[in-house]
Amino acid sequence: MAVKIISDIHGAYEALTRQLNKDDTAVLLGDYVNLIDFRTMKGILSQVYSLEEIVKVLTALAEGKGGEVRIRIRDVAGADPERYARLAELVRESYHVFFSSIPCRCYILYGNTDDPELMREIAGERVEIVESGIVEIEGTRFGFVSGSPEGPWTVGLPGEMEPEEYARLVESVGPADVLCTHYPPAVPELTWDRLANRDEAGSEALLDYIDRYAPRMHYFGHVHNPRTWEVRRGFTRMVNAGFFKEHQRAILHSDEDEG
Repeated sequence: MAVKIISDIHGAYEALTRQLNKDDTAVLLGDYVNLIDFRTMKGILSQVYSLEEIVKVLTALAEGKGGEVRIRIRDVAGADPERYARLAELVRESYHVFFSSIPCRCYILYGNTDDPELMREIAGERVEIVESGIVEIEGTRFGFVSGSPEGPWTVGLPGEMEPEEYARLVESVGPADVLCTHYPPAVPELTWDRLANRDEAGSEALLDYIDRYAPRMHYFGHVHNPRTWEVRRGFTRMVNAGFFKEHQRAILHSDEDEG
């Protein structure tokens, strides 16, 4: 049996299946559907909205106009109930394909782009969705925190929450050997996305947790093209486990990683 860590799958479900065996335990860290690939402009949104509409939203987002983005999304999505219904249908279909692609026992977080209620509705018996808390895997205490705190680039997605609520979830975990989150800690080398050319900010609450409890490992995702994939802070190795859609490789967790 192997414990495999994967984040930011974004629709790469066939690759996910190839990485997992039936006797593995998968730990998945969020962002499973492919709403839009910024590089190719392909994804669920492109099946519902025009390229011009998508570009306007992405341009406002790139310029840091979070409020304008939210207004624009409401204008585009709310103006046509049929298109919104089609979008919801495609997201649901994608989650069905995603969960059917998991051949093994799986512990799963939701990311900022995920719909936790829809995930809970569709997930099968092999999958345990953890918002926050401790799960013991092969004698190792894994701490989980789902979602992401609202920040400069958030647009009102289902997995986003108030920073205070996110900090509460982090604090509720307590001591763990391994910390698993979707969102990164507030370390510039880990939060700056080179391709998007922006800082995803990261969470100070996660840094406080690491300084307080010193888990051996912290796995996370969210940032697809960081300056570096790994940073050590005291006793803790902080490792970016995404962007799976790009490299299609799981991280193999072992006790040696913790030493």
